[in-house]
Amino acid sequence: MPPWCAWFSPADWHVFEALLSDVFLDGNTSGPPMRFGEHRHLSLAAEGRAGAPLDLAEIAELVRALPHAKWRSATVSFLNQKQRLAERRRELERAGFAEVRNLLMPRLVTVGAVTERNALAVALTEELAAVVVIQVGGSLSAPVLPEQFDSWQVDGSEVWAAAMANLAAAPVSLQYNDDENPLVNVEADGGWTSTHLLRAADLIDRPAPLGILAMVPFHGHLMLWAVEGPELHTCVIAYGPLVRQMWEDAPEEYRLSSRLLWIGEDGIESIGVEPAPPRSKQPGVITGSARFLQMLASFRPPDDYPG
Repeated sequence: MPPWCAWFSPADWHVFEALLSDVFLDGNTSGPPMRFGEHRHLSLAAEGRAGAPLDLAEIAELVRALPHAKWRSATVSFLNQKQRLAERRRELERAGFAEVRNLLMPRLVTVGAVTERNALAVALTEELAAVVVIQVGGSLSAPVLPEQFDSWQVDGSEVWAAAMANLAAAPVSLQYNDDENPLVNVEADGGWTSTHLLRAADLIDRPAPLGILAMVPFHGHLMLWAVEGPELHTCVIAYGPLVRQMWEDAPEEYRLSSRLLWIGEDGIESIGVEPAPPRSKQPGVITGSARFLQMLASFRPPDDYPG
């Protein structure tokens, strides 16, 4: 069973393969057989059109809870929607600035995901970057292409401002733990949860003059904590290994930052945390900017903390 649909039984996988063969090959058995387990990522294209990316794991997840009799209709409906969104995407990639202004959004990505197709991109840390995209529908977005940006004849700062304004207007759900200074869990629709890192200060409902700790180990996850005092040392030691473990446990294509982040006046930076080895008298090691380490050193850690 391919790892991207490991929950299928052998019988489920047999039915799923037959479904994909029926839908994509239309019963045509000429030529070499297509091994769908080896080909997770496909291109969905109408004749004479550029293809839209298709992840078969999306279909596997879609039909997972359905009876076999409903798999085909659900898949066909899903693919038709994909085709409509692909056509909409092509239209938006040719649209002017006024047409897409209210559809612009920043998106948090890894540095390695930024390509020449991204006209507007900025590095945030050694792992993270932000790009400007156009919302197409659902969680689908299209990059602002260099030729499209050139045709707009507007300054990049105006595009970024429009994207950030749209992000600020997007609804979010905030959940808090029971601590006096709570950890804030952020959730948003449409695949934008992690991107709200860019407006973290607006989401913390208390003063944070010493900055904010943030965790974005993978797409769809964002947790924030306002730095208030001596408990910073404890939180850094606790959250650093936690975010690393969450990053390692996530599928590779969903990973974002493996490190704890600190948001201060000068932007976002990564904080390195190496816990003290078990049963060792050696202290743990925390790395970061001079400003962050100076702030950390100004707080005395708890006397009974081994880090």
